[in-house]
Amino acid sequence: MRKVAIIVTAVLVVLCGGLGWTGYQWFNLGRELVDAGVTQEQFDAQKVGADEKTVRDALPEPLSDIAEKDLYGDDQGRNGAPAGSSCVYYTFAPLEDAGPDLWRFCFADGKLAEKSGQSIPE
Repeated sequence: MRKVAIIVTAVLVVLCGGLGWTGYQWFNLGRELVDAGVTQEQFDAQKVGADEKTVRDALPEPLSDIAEKDLYGDDQGRNGAPAGSSCVYYTFAPLEDAGPDLWRFCFADGKLAEKSGQSIPE
């Protein structure tokens, strides 16, 4: 009977630990999505041609785990991103009435080369 209790306890500890870890990861993802939120006003305030540092300083930290391959597949133009640019992505700010799934800001040669609102392909 004691072995059964030890096994059941071990299984419950592993199960609870796994559920706790999963909950923690979901919480962190939600927090990152909220922290990377940009309002329509913040988006509109950034002008193409502006200095990259100025734009980045005006916005929160971008999302860290966006894989462009997941967004655009084999599209070499990354859905119209300027050639030679690097892009960062933000979510729309919570509590906004509506907005795109992602805001994209692309930089080339230290300047904001392109900005757009995008829906995530299904």
